[in-house]
Amino acid sequence: MNKLLLVCSIAFIGFMSSCSEKLDVQQPQSTVDNTTTARISAVIKTEYPTATNLSVSSIDDKKVYGCDFSVSGVSHESAVSASGQILSVYSSKDITLPEAIVTYLNTTYTGYKLEKAVQGKDASGKTSYKVLIEHNDQKIIILFDDKYAVVATFAEPKNNVSGDKNKVFATKLTDLPANIQSQLTGYEFIGAIVKSNSDNSKKTYFVTAKKDGILYEFTFDNDGKLTKTKTFDPNKKIENKLLKESDLPQVIRDYIKINYKDWKYEQGITLMKDGSIDGYSLVLSKDKKLTLLSFDKDGKFLKAVETPTIQFPKIEDKAITVNDLPQTIKDYLNKTYTGWTLTKGVVTLKDNVTEAYYVYITVGADKYHVYFDKNGKFLLAKRG
Repeated sequence: MNKLLLVCSIAFIGFMSSCSEKLDVQQPQSTVDNTTTARISAVIKTEYPTATNLSVSSIDDKKVYGCDFSVSGVSHESAVSASGQILSVYSSKDITLPEAIVTYLNTTYTGYKLEKAVQGKDASGKTSYKVLIEHNDQKIIILFDDKYAVVATFAEPKNNVSGDKNKVFATKLTDLPANIQSQLTGYEFIGAIVKSNSDNSKKTYFVTAKKDGILYEFTFDNDGKLTKTKTFDPNKKIENKLLKESDLPQVIRDYIKINYKDWKYEQGITLMKDGSIDGYSLVLSKDKKLTLLSFDKDGKFLKAVETPTIQFPKIEDKAITVNDLPQTIKDYLNKTYTGWTLTKGVVTLKDNVTEAYYVYITVGADKYHVYFDKNGKFLLAKRG
């Protein structure tokens, strides 16, 4: 199976800690007036009556405040909105990660080094997980919800092994800068996270939205400029997808028309990685010769190789019902998504042999896309 990356909707928020024993380094320090300090401290004391050593700092001026405190000698960190809502609380105590999260990390970040894993709660009181890993000389912070779906991923600059001094916290659509809001016109807003540096002078905005059944992950810089876009199409096969010539991106069709004018299109395949298109491979023929062409995800030509024969596998999707699901999948869903109902089920076949399973389920007001391998082992989940 190609490794899969889910990046899903925003629901659970953490923010970075103030020492090497936590998920990040020092809190952003800014002056908070006594009245606000008392008010934010009172919010924490109401929820945690035995809290001691409370300290309050401003994360996002007049919008979000950070409060560090201790409970029974264990340090905690929280994000509190200006209205007094606790957005998140995390204990600094290390935890053993659930198997589903470990599976995701092993699949997506092969060879990663786990530096810190903690458990917390979001504003609704649901469990969330915050993980700090090092992978390929990068510090990567990943947030998961209570169903082990990825909430957000923040990768620090490569070779910056110490990580930036930052905080991350949730925000609403109406609290995003106006120029970001305008760019989201026509999309169904799902959620957003803001990452702020230590002196609160620069922010990065991570937004998830939905349009025409496609999930989008947008990253905006401090000025509201769109710097990165990722898409997730739940209807696409997990594995590589066979293509008709008419399905090819126009840039590839133009390349063939110019450079292989007299060649016949035989077969094509979309290469998938991390749940998104990673490239294209095509086979053209002329005078009993076969040539394999490779293109990147944007349709840029990479290379051509003459080959004696190529036979792409037959890949197809087949709709299934609850009764068609292996018991291992039903057991996992019953344990993780109590009360789930199946909206859509698909089995992916490769040369008529089961390759993977996909289910779209409803749990109360939430919907999840959940993927399993051919043996029914959980691979990833995405809310939306």
